[in-house]
Amino acid sequence: MTIIDLAVEAANARKFRQRLDLDQLDYRRELVRLIELGASQNQLSRVLRITQPSLSSAMKTAVKVTRPREGFSGADPYELCQRFAVGELTREQVTEELSRWDYVAAQPVENQDYFDDLRFSKPGSFDDVVRAFDDGLIDGTIYDAVLAHVAAGKS
Repeated sequence: MTIIDLAVEAANARKFRQRLDLDQLDYRRELVRLIELGASQNQLSRVLRITQPSLSSAMKTAVKVTRPREGFSGADPYELCQRFAVGELTREQVTEELSRWDYVAAQPVENQDYFDDLRFSKPGSFDDVVRAFDDGLIDGTIYDAVLAHVAAGKS
């Protein structure tokens, strides 16, 4: 039996998984856009060659999907990192977009347990960048550059 480095061998599978998530997200956004352009669900289901009930079900999820922020390639920092990981954004693009993102600040909660910050991440906060780093979507160089920029802006 050959010994393999599974983390290295699974790199393509991880990339394909991110690509699958992004394709599904883009598909849902496109459905909403086409309906907003005036297409009926019946027309759209015929063009897409799916049943109208399938389209109706897809639309229930699609209308909940957040659109990319104006001037950004995604709806949140994690999505930006996903798009970098699959090759849609260059290192410079993802670093620049993450550096100018207006991160959501953690809201202090009365009687908040000291460990609450460790258990719950807030979407749109810098937690998204931390999670992307932990998930291997970005490397330490990008993380450090964005963290330095964000920290400098907070001073």
